[in-house]
Amino acid sequence: MNSSMISNLSLYQIVQENGTPLPSVEISAITLRSCVKTVLELVREQQLTPTILVKSPQSQSWLEDIKQYQQTVPQARIYLCSDKPNYGSKAGSVALNSLIPIKLVKNSLLKRECFLTILSEAFSCLILAQWQTGKITVESSGKRLQQPYLQMVFSFEPSTIQVFLSGLKNAVPDASIPEIDLISIAPGEPQLKSHLFTKQIQIIESLQKTLNQVTHKSANKESFSTTLGLQNNFLNNLVQELRSPITHMKTALSLLESKQIKKEQRQRYLKMLERECERQNSVVSGLLALLQLDNSVKSEIVYLEELVPGIVSTYQPLANEKQIQLGYTIPSHLPPVQCPRPWLRQMIVQLLNNSLQFTPAQGRVFVQASSKNEFVEIIISDTGKGIDPKEFNNIFDSFYRTRRVGDEPIMGAGLGLTIVQQLVQRCNGKISVNSKLGKGSIFTISLPILPPELVERTSKA
Repeated sequence: MNSSMISNLSLYQIVQENGTPLPSVEISAITLRSCVKTVLELVREQQLTPTILVKSPQSQSWLEDIKQYQQTVPQARIYLCSDKPNYGSKAGSVALNSLIPIKLVKNSLLKRECFLTILSEAFSCLILAQWQTGKITVESSGKRLQQPYLQMVFSFEPSTIQVFLSGLKNAVPDASIPEIDLISIAPGEPQLKSHLFTKQIQIIESLQKTLNQVTHKSANKESFSTTLGLQNNFLNNLVQELRSPITHMKTALSLLESKQIKKEQRQRYLKMLERECERQNSVVSGLLALLQLDNSVKSEIVYLEELVPGIVSTYQPLANEKQIQLGYTIPSHLPPVQCPRPWLRQMIVQLLNNSLQFTPAQGRVFVQASSKNEFVEIIISDTGKGIDPKEFNNIFDSFYRTRRVGDEPIMGAGLGLTIVQQLVQRCNGKISVNSKLGKGSIFTISLPILPPELVERTSKA
């Protein structure tokens, strides 16, 4: 096979272009994993000893599933296909040394594909999926970002499976897959197919019951309106936030008109006017930021090692002025996330701003990141005044401010963390906080890792 054909090789396309295309379905990686686990569980329950060829998404959890099956059916022959050297031989806590590796050619299309092929005289099937980038935008209705998805096909037909195997041979540099040619590809007994569909229906039914329970619990709760204009609670709080500064400013202005006012009093009232103007400006700015969440925004592949240093350097002069130690640790080659860059920047900036605002001199503010399972975690910690754990459930509410200590003035509009939470959720992530009064706070943002199969990075070695 010549190099140009290899560079365009796609097992998904080979299967779909051979005769009548198979019905395809758009699914998430979680659904694909569920389908694979269902098939493996059926094979285990029926005490079959098949030959299995698998190319899994580059994920620790998938390797855990393969290991679990391997331990329960040690006699099964499992071929682990990958274009990465020694893939699966050692991945974290997962040792898969007894798997038979098959090295595939390096190919951008093949890289985006994953499959499970079960071959036996009693039952054979093929699950084949290809990563798609998706329409990574936010619609005007406020719909969240659509994360990358998989296009999947499924077949029991020996002829289709044979077409797939022939294509797979072309993806192997030495064009040989041991013992595969000797295997009889069976279409599968109708009873086994029935068992398979029954198991999948049981899983769907279980998920539906869980969904119904969640729906029932939240049926009486008002959903968050993206324009925020339909929430009575929000409107009431907004009126209070706008009314309070106006009342204070009117009072200060009337007192400034008095001829008997002393210089010290004048300065105090002028300071009050300045503070209340800033407070009202914060409310208006926060409202505009919330309303802009409905605007259409394109997502990007973002590497934290390229984003965080610039943000931290921008805040370094402020940290020096306040005598606060500011630093960061972002590992090189940390997996990227898919998110609008301005959104991710705003998340970090807002949390960094809060930490610097509530951390006293000689304190410390630090930004770090790491990968955990299928997520990248961004952690912003400080040694500031901290937050009472009783307030954890409220700090992301609109206009909520943590309790003041002594006579310290009201700071901000109470919308910063609300905006951060909304941005995180729209990127299909989550945010959490851990804090102790007088000890500091730790905010953690978890964002889904972009599937490695969709990453084409040439800017760095």
